[in-house]
Amino acid sequence: MIAYKGQHTIHKMGGQIYWESDSGAIEGIDNGFALFSSKNLLGENQKTRFSIRFGLNGTQEYQIKDRVLQVNQQQFLVMNAGTEYNVKAQNGEDTTMLAFCFNEDFVSDFVSSHSSSDEDLIDRNGIYDLIETSPEFPLHTLLVDEEVKPVIRDIIHAKLYLSADEVDNYSIFNRILEMVFADCSAQLHNLENQQIVKQSTKVELYKRLSIARDYIQAHYCEEINLNELSKVACLSPYHFHRAFKRTFGITPKKYVTALRIERAKWLLKNRDSNVQSVCNEIGFKDVSSFTRLFSSYTKATPSAYRNQLSSVYAISA
Repeated sequence: MIAYKGQHTIHKMGGQIYWESDSGAIEGIDNGFALFSSKNLLGENQKTRFSIRFGLNGTQEYQIKDRVLQVNQQQFLVMNAGTEYNVKAQNGEDTTMLAFCFNEDFVSDFVSSHSSSDEDLIDRNGIYDLIETSPEFPLHTLLVDEEVKPVIRDIIHAKLYLSADEVDNYSIFNRILEMVFADCSAQLHNLENQQIVKQSTKVELYKRLSIARDYIQAHYCEEINLNELSKVACLSPYHFHRAFKRTFGITPKKYVTALRIERAKWLLKNRDSNVQSVCNEIGFKDVSSFTRLFSSYTKATPSAYRNQLSSVYAISA
């Protein structure tokens, strides 16, 4: 059973995915996972164990304290034990979520084991903080890169198509943690070419840039400028612009535009809104400039793009 409101289709679920047991105890709850699709996803006043959330379709919006974080096919979220949150689908769209919830002893044992090994998987100077043997991740999303995607595909395949006798759940949960910690280390390497000597400075800069990236994801349909973003990151405009491009491979302005175009594509595919309405909804003031930008990204005007989709659907039908 899913604790969130909405209509849910459970593709696969196992173990225990809730914050506490029926008796109210926290200790001793098993690892758990859930793969499910939702219409009108809504969860209010929720609480989680240490968990990792992936978006396979649509966008989930998590409100944690005064922050709004988006989880979709491009980024995932690590939530620390005890995190209180609200979650909903962006603009009421359908979503598919893959969530892993971890037993606290399992996580502690994992961290303790890898911290004392020669594998260097657990970097004590990583973007997370290690409190004894419990990791505390910063409140920002992490990118789903080319290292993460095949792991997610393999796990979904194992859970959906293999029998219980063929699946080693311990290995799956262990692999998820290994992937996340390795990914955190890899993302810090993006700062290697910025001539920053101290590791702590790299970590702090990455956290600030990631907070600004999350802010863009939550507000890209609004008017946001470089000064506003640099204040969110607590950096000068010049330093922010330069570091953002070097770290994420794209300027803040182009990142905003790319998000707007992706949203426009979704609206043209899933809504009957006219081009002017789509233009207004994603934050463009002028239809002509929107059409030129859309065409430069997709090689088709908004109207032609929609017609192409209609033709594909007609042929497949």
